[in-house]
Amino acid sequence: MERSGRSEENLVRTSVTVPEGLLERVNELIASGYFASRSEIFRQALREYLQRIEWTDRLKGEYYGVLSYVYRHERAEPELVKVQHDFTDVIITTLHVHVSDERCLEILLMKGPGERIAEVAKRIRGIKGVEQARLTVVSTEGE
Repeated sequence: MERSGRSEENLVRTSVTVPEGLLERVNELIASGYFASRSEIFRQALREYLQRIEWTDRLKGEYYGVLSYVYRHERAEPELVKVQHDFTDVIITTLHVHVSDERCLEILLMKGPGERIAEVAKRIRGIKGVEQARLTVVSTEGE
């Protein structure tokens, strides 16, 4: 295997299926000079996403958390309801908005142990039909 001078010495070719509109946006970013190639944009996006996930897994202590996510309601709604019922100990309230006929935005406001809040985010991200999810937390402790 040929090695490159990059930090990922053993690059592996893989295939990813994405919606056509998303790929068009990626191609526009490349054409405008933001990235050198599709591979570069996907590598950078994966690195940043994995860092965010790894950070979430290290939450210790008490937090307020806001999890916002967009999902296709026909694919994800039954499983999302189950997760919400499994975490009534940390979920304070929810907000639900219809973005389109097929997609919804939900926001969960939570309070509790960081590990438990992180588990809610993990479970929701893992549901088929959830297109994006972002967790923001604030420590309940002063500093």
